[in-house]
Amino acid sequence: MAVIAAVLTLGGFASVYVPHAAAGSVPLIVHLHAVVFTAWLVLFIVQTRLVAARKISQHRSLGTAAMFLAALMLIVGLLTARDAARTGHTGIPGVMFPDASGFLLLNVAAIAAFTILVALGWTYRRRPQAHKRLMLMATVVALMPPGLSRLPFVSGHEAAIAGIALLFLLIPPAYDLLTRRRVHPAYVFAVVLALLTIPPVVTVMAATQAWQRVAAWLVA
Repeated sequence: MAVIAAVLTLGGFASVYVPHAAAGSVPLIVHLHAVVFTAWLVLFIVQTRLVAARKISQHRSLGTAAMFLAALMLIVGLLTARDAARTGHTGIPGVMFPDASGFLLLNVAAIAAFTILVALGWTYRRRPQAHKRLMLMATVVALMPPGLSRLPFVSGHEAAIAGIALLFLLIPPAYDLLTRRRVHPAYVFAVVLALLTIPPVVTVMAATQAWQRVAAWLVA
């Protein structure tokens, strides 16, 4: 699951990033965003392989460094979202909003979900069953949807984006249900959190005066 999530996410972003980077039309903050977020996906795969190989001490040592990377992702993610809003981006094909504040909220919601799930994963690092599920869902909930929506055969098709994102969101808890006869609470929490970040919900929240004031402050 870690490999599939990483490959699809990287594939989606690369299909958009590489052509623009080759043309020299990518801002510096986007380059930094690409490096930092790619590093996380690579690290995620490495961490799962270390556990599979029972190299737990190395996994824990690398996990401490991963928290610094997660903090950097929070900062870089917010700066990238603000830069996109300042330039008037209202979304990507298949995930569009009436104005830039809606797309800004979608990005902020994804960053917040990632931060919450990673923070909980770190908190429960001594409880492997919760820890691994929370770290998996941090990637599936927050990083996969933006990547999936940029895949060449999916981009621009709202139903396809929603369907594939929902499929990957439900695969982990479904596997739990089939193999353990119950769904771990970490998955339940992650799914509920994910539902708060989907475009229809974000569109409603973005229309509120409260968010409009926050958005204006963020892009000022």
